[in-house]
Amino acid sequence: MKTTLRLTLLMLIAGLIGCSIPKEVLVKEGTLMINGSEVFYKTMGEGEPLIVIHGGPVLDHSYLLPHLEPLAQDYQLIFYDQRASGRSSVEIDSASMSMSGFMEDVELIRKALQLDKINLLAHSWGGLIAMNYAIKYDQNLNHLILSNSIAPNVADWQAENAVVAQNIDPEIQNKLNNIVSSGLLRTEDPREYINEMMTLSYHVQMYDTANLRNLKLYIPQDYMLRNQIFGLLGPDMNNFDLYTQLASVKTPTLVLYGESEGAVDLHAQKMANSFKHGQLSVIEKSGHFPFIESNKTFLAQVEDFLSK
Repeated sequence: MKTTLRLTLLMLIAGLIGCSIPKEVLVKEGTLMINGSEVFYKTMGEGEPLIVIHGGPVLDHSYLLPHLEPLAQDYQLIFYDQRASGRSSVEIDSASMSMSGFMEDVELIRKALQLDKINLLAHSWGGLIAMNYAIKYDQNLNHLILSNSIAPNVADWQAENAVVAQNIDPEIQNKLNNIVSSGLLRTEDPREYINEMMTLSYHVQMYDTANLRNLKLYIPQDYMLRNQIFGLLGPDMNNFDLYTQLASVKTPTLVLYGESEGAVDLHAQKMANSFKHGQLSVIEKSGHFPFIESNKTFLAQVEDFLSK
């Protein structure tokens, strides 16, 4: 009798709060041969596909985890490490190290995974890849989310970088300079010092620096080699302006920034207005990583936007 009653109560409770009980999430990972190079990918969950483009360059998808994992309850999350990044191969045709190459990788991943129309969520540097993809492959998108993205043109991007530079604490800047001048980055395994540099650099990108403890970065041992390869992107990063082309994008687009980012006062609204169906959201108590600092608000806004 007691056992039956206990089971009945458990079933009743599950029925009342069932919507809050996470379902088991299917996780798959592997590599895809994209443009002659192995690209690492990971999928989580099932449902409408949501491809996630990480920031960087040279970072990988892992810093976005576990912050975006709740989305896998309703969507198939598709993470990948960009060419020459993270767990993807460093062996790559130098001629393909261009913005066009990075953009086409997204389309090749879509085809390799046999996806129809997709949703795209891009963070920071990844936003530039996503905007280029939307311009060429608008017809393959359901929704586009640009989280803390690089600005659509060089002038606005450099203006924001100038604000960031002005806000760096002098003590932090001295520590960064000391690491560079020490020669530690030229050691056989410089990962510890690269991680320290990145952590120091991101102080100014946080609304609350205490949240840095939740930013986990993967630094490969050959990071410096990968960074050198990314230098081939220089010409593309020195001269770009997408504002006019973005006007042709019909995909509903959400532009997200944290309230403490320079972009909010510089180009955020202009950027959102450049899309036919663009909207801007500024997340309070957040900087460049709102999915860390204001996770519930970030996820709620993303889910609400994707449901429309």
